[in-house]
Amino acid sequence: MHSVKIDYNVGQLLVYGENLDPMTASISLGGVALSLDVSSTADTLLLPVTEALAAAVNSMGNYVLVLSNDGGTLSLSTFIPIALSLPGPPLPPGPECPCSNDWDYASNTASPNGFAGQTPYCDQDTGSFVTVQYYDVTASNYWVLWTEWNGSSGYCELVIDGPSRDLITENQFNACADYLRNIVTVYGSQNMTCVF
Repeated sequence: MHSVKIDYNVGQLLVYGENLDPMTASISLGGVALSLDVSSTADTLLLPVTEALAAAVNSMGNYVLVLSNDGGTLSLSTFIPIALSLPGPPLPPGPECPCSNDWDYASNTASPNGFAGQTPYCDQDTGSFVTVQYYDVTASNYWVLWTEWNGSSGYCELVIDGPSRDLITENQFNACADYLRNIVTVYGSQNMTCVF
C-alpha cells in the first residue's frame, strides 16, 4: 500500500510505501517531474515542492502522482486540499507586538486550529491599518490578522478565537505592522479583495 502526505510547513511531499528504491525511482505529480531529497529511503520518498510544482498544483483537487522504478509504474490519485506553495522564511518574533505570540501560534499550527503552510488570501495596508487574511478552504474559515493605530491608541488582533490586544504606543503598532508586512514580503500579494 502506498500513500502521500503533504508537509506544508516545510514544503515537501512524502510518499510512503514498500520497495521505493530512491536510487531508481522517478516521480511526477500533475505532470511535473520531481526531484528526490537525499534523505529518501526505501519506504519513504521525500520530494521538495518546487516553483514548477507549485505552479502546476495551484488549487484544491485530485492530481495524479506517477511513481516509476525497476519494479514498474504506479499511478496514485492524490487529493491536494490546499494549493502547494514554496515555504517562506520564518516570521519575525515581533517582541514589541502584543499579538505576535497569537500570530506565531496560528502560523505554526495546522488547520483547523491555525493556517500553517497556507498562502495569504489578501492584504491591505493604508499606513495606519494593516491586515493579512487567510482563507482555509478545508475548514471554511477566515483567519484575519490586523492592526490599527488612530494617532493615540490602537489594537491588534487575530480573529477566530483570538483576543483583541490594546496598543499603547506607536512603536507597538509599528512592530505589529512590520510583522504583517513581512508576511506580504515573503508570500506576495494575491491581489484579492479582503473580506473583513
